[in-house]
Amino acid sequence: MEIFEKLGKPSYLLLGIIAAITALHFTLLEQEGNQNLISVSLLIWLTAASLLWDKYQAKNLDLKSNLPSTILGIILIVLALLRSISTSGYHFFLCPFMFAIGLVLLTASLKGFQFYRQELYIFSLFLLYPAIMRFLGMINMEKWTAIFSTFMLYILGFQPYREGVSIILPTGRVEVLSSCAGIDIVTLMIICSILLFFIVPLKTSQKILCLFLAPIIGFLVNCIRIGLLTFFVSQSADEAFEYWHGEDGSLAFAMISVILFGLFCWFSYIRPLTLETQD
Repeated sequence: MEIFEKLGKPSYLLLGIIAAITALHFTLLEQEGNQNLISVSLLIWLTAASLLWDKYQAKNLDLKSNLPSTILGIILIVLALLRSISTSGYHFFLCPFMFAIGLVLLTASLKGFQFYRQELYIFSLFLLYPAIMRFLGMINMEKWTAIFSTFMLYILGFQPYREGVSIILPTGRVEVLSSCAGIDIVTLMIICSILLFFIVPLKTSQKILCLFLAPIIGFLVNCIRIGLLTFFVSQSADEAFEYWHGEDGSLAFAMISVILFGLFCWFSYIRPLTLETQD
């Protein structure tokens, strides 16, 4: 009976709703097969969950709503759920934000927008994601990727030359298309840098540095990937090319970018704060 009493508490009901919505979101993402979006979604949900857990630990969760806000919150959640009936109908950027607003209204009414503003800012990154992708697609990332990848091959002792977005070695060539230009990785890194602001207290200058450094790391790591693909083509290593050109290879380089940025943040910001706290 004690279990049922706990399940009847608002905090446990809220946890159950959030868990169900999260499971639905990632199930549909898995069916879609967009590995980069899965990574971004995982980071966003984990960051929001971390902030909510801090509020819960501090016994600072606001779970008081009113009838109009509750009804409006339920309507938003139901509308997003109706779109999830089919994968093609589910909007991977809008629906999570609708869920977040609906949950805030359901649990804390309109005043919850102020109390849960950080969590709402985090979920608004789902709306920012396609905007960043569109912007990067407009600045001719293919050309810049080809230029830097060619330069990397040159300093490594190869003899490449470039024609537009094509990188050419004496025994093979690779054309850098939009899907290989690193737009996904750079977008992931920008989202990572913004999420860091909600976890670690940073000065304005440090935030600017992170916003500048994170996409640069993603871009350069992807240029290394393109250079590696060019080398595989020149050596007729078809299996290696197919693997590192595919989703698994692209995801591996995206994770390398995140790890490099994470190491920079750890040694530059997080570790010094930890040492200060221990002192």
